[in-house]
Amino acid sequence: MGTFPASLVTARGRARRPSAKVGATEIDTNLVFALSVLLTAGFALARLARALHLPSVTGYILAGIALGPTGLNIIGAEVLENRLQVFTNIALLLVAFGIGERFDLQQLRTSARALVRVSLGESLGSFVLVGLSVGVVAWLTGEGGEASGLQYAIAVGVVCASIAVATAPAATVAVIRELGASGPVSRLVLSAVVVNNALSVTLFGVAVAAAQVLLGTSSDSALGQALSPVVVTVGSLLLGIAVGLSCDFVVHHLQQRADVLIVALAAVFLCGGLADVLGLSSLLAGVAAGFAVVNRDRRDVRAFRALNDFEPPLYGIFFTLAGAQLHLKEMLASWLLGLVFVLARAAGKYFGAWAGASSVPMEPERANSIGLGLLPQAGLAIGLAYLVRQDPTLEPIRALVIDLVIASVVINELVGPPLVRLMLLRAAEVGDKHDGQAGEPPVLDRSFEGIDVVPWTWPKLHPPPQTGGSVIVGVSHPQTAAGLTRIGVLLAHHYAAEPTAVHVANAEADDFWDGAADQEAIALFRLADTEARSLGYPLDTEVEFADEEAHGLLRIAEEANAQAIVVGHPLSRRVARFGRMVDHLAREALCPVVVVRFVGPLHTERILVPLSSPEDYLTLQPIVAALGAVEEHQITFLRLMPAECRLPELEQAREEIQRLPQCDQMPGECTCDAVAAESRVHVILDAAERHDIIVMASSGRRGLRRAFFGSLAEDVALQTPKSMLLVAGGLESRSIEEATIDTQDL
Repeated sequence: MGTFPASLVTARGRARRPSAKVGATEIDTNLVFALSVLLTAGFALARLARALHLPSVTGYILAGIALGPTGLNIIGAEVLENRLQVFTNIALLLVAFGIGERFDLQQLRTSARALVRVSLGESLGSFVLVGLSVGVVAWLTGEGGEASGLQYAIAVGVVCASIAVATAPAATVAVIRELGASGPVSRLVLSAVVVNNALSVTLFGVAVAAAQVLLGTSSDSALGQALSPVVVTVGSLLLGIAVGLSCDFVVHHLQQRADVLIVALAAVFLCGGLADVLGLSSLLAGVAAGFAVVNRDRRDVRAFRALNDFEPPLYGIFFTLAGAQLHLKEMLASWLLGLVFVLARAAGKYFGAWAGASSVPMEPERANSIGLGLLPQAGLAIGLAYLVRQDPTLEPIRALVIDLVIASVVINELVGPPLVRLMLLRAAEVGDKHDGQAGEPPVLDRSFEGIDVVPWTWPKLHPPPQTGGSVIVGVSHPQTAAGLTRIGVLLAHHYAAEPTAVHVANAEADDFWDGAADQEAIALFRLADTEARSLGYPLDTEVEFADEEAHGLLRIAEEANAQAIVVGHPLSRRVARFGRMVDHLAREALCPVVVVRFVGPLHTERILVPLSSPEDYLTLQPIVAALGAVEEHQITFLRLMPAECRLPELEQAREEIQRLPQCDQMPGECTCDAVAAESRVHVILDAAERHDIIVMASSGRRGLRRAFFGSLAEDVALQTPKSMLLVAGGLESRSIEEATIDTQDL
């Protein structure tokens, strides 16, 4: 089961040899001229539709109906069904990849329950209502002639019901982009489209197997046919994820937008081509590829933005072709059943989505509107009908099923886009497209030379008369000992704790004392102690013997009631072993683990704090407060938002940051900002040029989760020309609500 293009159902035989006749056939022999006619007529009627407050999609479809066999027959059947098929396939691949972007788990996390309930509600509603209504009317009217009967009616009902579940994503995506819509409802609808298409493919296989049994045409392969959609769905998703991860890896290392476009197109075409070769669904594979890209922690969505510039002409051709391939005469063949099919499907989608949305906290106006965005139907539905046409075991019902599907497609492609527009207007998610996108990413200067801890020129700190606990500073390299101690002393001052420098020695070193290793530890402690005293603090020192550094640090941290653990990032790029050590510390420690990566001079006057989510603030707030507690500092909280966010959403995000616990008590000059980021890494790198140090929360993911999602903090650390603090553990498991309650209790 492969791609399901809209024209498959009308394909009849092989391509004919081009004729030299004038008229429609002459246009058929000149594809360039045919494309110009399609685009010109489509563009003209799209502008007219927009003037009438209708979506452009409606204008393109009407232009196609006028140009195709149903209308003036200016564009003949051959050019539609064979020679322009590639444009339909490309457009569907781009639509699928774009839908994957809307499956941002971070954005959907707050609406996961709504997505599940809406998707199941509208899918189950359309399946049940269409199955019952079409089955009953087919039985009462005897549409199958001599073959009519209860079993025939049930077979027609279950097959039509499985196809009715599918929603066409292209029209919905086109209307959303045209209106510049963004928000929870538009994201929820697009996500529900993907879910119900996957359900439709799966249900179709089961329905065909059931229909074969009812019609008495089943074979030994009926079970295999029922399981085939499951295999297709899983295989398509795995293929898409593999291609998406590969695309993200390559794009992340590119600077020019033109290069990003080439790689993105190659990835999309590769995904669709492999899906066709392997007999998988290119639609689901494309969605999975987009999903894999957008859910990487660095969230580099430049591939989507580059493809956006490539899509408009393809969309124009796609929808005009879709209109040209609608056969109104076939639609009228079974008008009563067709009307029942359309009305039952619309009722099932609308009321099912309403029931699902009403079962979760959602505004009534939005709950009432969601079903309007799920009515368009085209490519997948016609593709499934084409499979019915090809299956000889379904011969008794295939003519009727095809007529009903075409009737549904014609009506829903005409009325669906305006209803999607109405849904977005009701949801108040229509607005000007935000153009505050990141420009060309900065070219990084990689000529880093040494580590320079700028001498302490501020007044010396005064240790509190009573201290509680300690801040553990792991010292193992002479170049980082002083810098780590400075960070540790600032944290100790914030926590009213004692700074303690710890050197972990090999547990099997029997000759440590008075040997070279002992002298190395003494030299490290001397550097650390000098730095601590320059800040006005005494420094405790400890040598701990352990087989691994993490074990030694954790043992000291437990004994000394550590408030934080500070370690240095390796100076080389070979960080695999170090990463495992940090993972161990973050997993076992009961306090934050601060990893300091030194690049050039260590300054803390201007602090950049990128926030992927509000929860990051809980982890970073005490660390930032500790750095900024001395004299005047400039602190910038930068909330990273999805690239499609509009100005009102960005303003709301800024206000949410300002309302976070203790944000108004931050020392120095505190600025809260939000930016719509095409590439999170490049946005942070650009902002870092105006700051001295970056403080970020580590994702905390390990193993396969890190391999799939990646780590934004680590990506930034490997590219930034600024010193950086990566913070893991501590408060990151707590919610904003819990922290707010704690603050109110105080």
